Amino acid sequence: MTRFKYDIAKNNLSWENHQIRLCDKEACEDKGDYRAPKSRSNLNNYYFFCLKHVTKYNKSWDFYKGLSVDQIELSIRKDTVWDRPSWPLKGNPAKVMDQLKEFLMYDYSLFEKEKEIHDFLRNKLVDENITNEEHKSLNILELKMPISVDEIKKRYKKLVKIFHPDVNDDNKNAERKFKEITEAYKTLLKKFLRNE
Repeated sequence: MTRFKYDIAKNNLSWENHQIRLCDKEACEDKGDYRAPKSRSNLNNYYFFCLKHVTKYNKSWDFYKGLSVDQIELSIRKDTVWDRPSWPLKGNPAKVMDQLKEFLMYDYSLFEKEKEIHDFLRNKLVDENITNEEHKSLNILELKMPISVDEIKKRYKKLVKIFHPDVNDDNKNAERKFKEITEAYKTLLKKFLRNE
């Protein structure tokens, strides 16, 4: 009878040769298949427990243990926005636009060109908050969103110098246009001064 040079046992194959992790609980000899974080400040470092001990550990685990009420509320608020900066989007549309532009350009750089940012923001945020009367007023003053109160005042002064009745002797069209400009100016000032 011929004998083989080497006897290969199935258990000794390299891809089957791995260590068995035991439960981290003292005096427990079961397999540690279930992981549990070691502490709130070190969530990526784990204990490995058997099912019995991981269940007991999870019942006693308190992520917020040792924190004050204010610290807990702050942690919950951060979690709701994935720990990103946030602020309310209300108030003067020009200020909101500046905040969003700064956020997109410097914090996340979603757009490469400033024109793309203006187009993106103008279409969504500001146009939804403008009434038909305010939209007509913008067209009369030949302004586009986003704008500030200073821009409205500059444009008004420029158009008034052109269409004022003292400059245009007995020109009914200029007088009518002057009245439209004045009404549009009042409408926009009312809107933007309220939102500042």
